[in-house]
Amino acid sequence: MTAGIVIATPLPADATEQAVINILHNHDAYIKTTCPQLISQKHVSGTPGLEQPCVYEITDKKPIGQTTYKMTLTNVAEGVDAVIEGRAPTGSMTIRSKWRARAGKLEEAVEIESNAVTRMLIKGNIEKEHTGYQNGFFAEVARG
Repeated sequence: MTAGIVIATPLPADATEQAVINILHNHDAYIKTTCPQLISQKHVSGTPGLEQPCVYEITDKKPIGQTTYKMTLTNVAEGVDAVIEGRAPTGSMTIRSKWRARAGKLEEAVEIESNAVTRMLIKGNIEKEHTGYQNGFFAEVARG
């Protein structure tokens, strides 16, 4: 079963859509912004470019221990598509995110595929944390 969420944040006055897209296309910046508990990242395959999937192995710190999962990033004209495939103690999951900078805002549309318990936990985390991730992308734009 899947659940959908859309989070949209207006672009700051000093951020253009293209500048935000450029940050989304920078996979290092994307991973560091969306994985605040990052322990390590490993490029597995692919070369960043439009419509070119790149696979990474991500290891994050968790309250007890750590977890490793696969993240696939694909740059698209208006942003980036991300797919996370992993396992939690409550079950396996696939999270598909479409990040788009358009119409004066940064929008993330997320689909979560997992069992009900895992989906509820992930959805709560996304609703709590992802506006902060969007603001992190804006901060990267401001750093130029």
